[in-house]
Amino acid sequence: MSNHKNKDIILPLSLFLLTILTRIPFTSKYLYHMDSVQFALALENYDITVHQPHPPGYFLYVMIGRLINLFIKDANNTFIFISILFSGLAVVAIYFLGKEIFDEKIGILAALIALTSPNLWFHGEVALTYVVEAFFSAFIALLCWRILKGEHRYLWFSVIALGIAGGIRQNTIVFLFPLWLFAVKGVPLRKIIASLGLLGAICLLWFIPMVWMTGGWYAYKEAFSELWEFNTGHVSVFEQGWKTFKIFSSNLVYFLLYGVGAGIFILGLALYSLISNRKLLLLDRQKTLFFLLWLIPTFMFYLLIFIHPTNPGYVLILLPALLILIAASIEHINNDLRQVVKKNLFNSIAVTIIIINTWFFFFSFFLTSYREIRHHDHHLFIVLDAMKIFNPANTAIFIGPSAFYGFRHFQFYLPDYRVYQVEEQIAPSGQRRKKFWGMNRKTFKSEELTIPGDIDKIAIFTFDVMKAKTLEAKGAHVRDFSKAAFLVSGPVTLVKEILPHGRITIDNPNEP
Repeated sequence: MSNHKNKDIILPLSLFLLTILTRIPFTSKYLYHMDSVQFALALENYDITVHQPHPPGYFLYVMIGRLINLFIKDANNTFIFISILFSGLAVVAIYFLGKEIFDEKIGILAALIALTSPNLWFHGEVALTYVVEAFFSAFIALLCWRILKGEHRYLWFSVIALGIAGGIRQNTIVFLFPLWLFAVKGVPLRKIIASLGLLGAICLLWFIPMVWMTGGWYAYKEAFSELWEFNTGHVSVFEQGWKTFKIFSSNLVYFLLYGVGAGIFILGLALYSLISNRKLLLLDRQKTLFFLLWLIPTFMFYLLIFIHPTNPGYVLILLPALLILIAASIEHINNDLRQVVKKNLFNSIAVTIIIINTWFFFFSFFLTSYREIRHHDHHLFIVLDAMKIFNPANTAIFIGPSAFYGFRHFQFYLPDYRVYQVEEQIAPSGQRRKKFWGMNRKTFKSEELTIPGDIDKIAIFTFDVMKAKTLEAKGAHVRDFSKAAFLVSGPVTLVKEILPHGRITIDNPNEP
């Protein structure tokens, strides 16, 4: 009995520590994504109206960051610490869930595949929320499975976990709620109602301070409406049609491939085997419904409503389910092959997938590779360093929208400069979006931009080769970086070339 208890502790602890140790050496040195910078800025000033962070708010994620930052005192390392910690917890949760739905062998294999999943590994190295969502997806699914098997005491833990997960990423509650409803179908109605009341109370505990720190309900509503109007709204398949469906579906497929890696072949073979041998109807109905309700709500949202092409982490909420299914598929394929080759190939198949996935993380050109982290750190350092030749007292920086080398990165890492975001957005309603600019790590929004009189030079960072050539023809100096990036500099009057539609004032008495 003692040995069994020790194994129950040592194995998950080993998986947790192994995950941590494989993350620590490969972390990003700079805030990776625009969202990462917005989380970092929110550590000092939480204000959704200026996207610190962006709506819907990620309140508990930022507050956990504030707590940890008291000790680490570095925004990037603070959020990477969270990513590393929850990477380990996610792998352990996947192990327990695979073990309980199938058996311990499947649990261990699912955990090892999760440990080497390129998408999950990558998001354990950067300052983003997605790996935290992966943990809560697996953990809430584990609690739901136990409730489904009759252990109703986990009902209360499940709604507490749902409420906390919603405070970190608000969509998590929505995407996982159908699975929770399926799990509680055997629970007495009075307990379900009471648990929903507890869920509502937990959500209010983070929602009320989030709204208050934003400036009240109307300020929060306006910020959320603006995001929907100019970013995530009006882009669904229902409004944009087949073209958008092709974009969303290709993004979703690529992001899932980054997650499951070589396991996609095993999933495909297992599905083919089940169909060709007419065994689909023989699958365990409860397990089948469990996985379908875990996967389909999120999958359909990203397929039809919205998925951003620069955020492969979106699919991490789906990944625990898929990784467990890959582990189960390996066993299924192995059983089929044993009838032909008379050998047990389970370990060989498993090790091959783990090795291939590890290779993908370190050497592929995936968006979710260590190569991508190194390249981002390298290029961002070069560009930021190049900017330092300009005097912040008389130079303003103008930058177009970019998730990885944009307005937010320059605002954060070059706080002495005035940094303006070059973007003209008009909503389908005809509404013009306010312009963002920042200085000293403070963000401002205004209907038009005013450049003060002591600014007589501008520096422009752009990926637009035509814009760079146009400005060069008008007397600007152009420096060409790798990855088709250009640093353009010249007199402040050039700003009228990059913002030709007005809404900008040069407050300069010498301006003709």
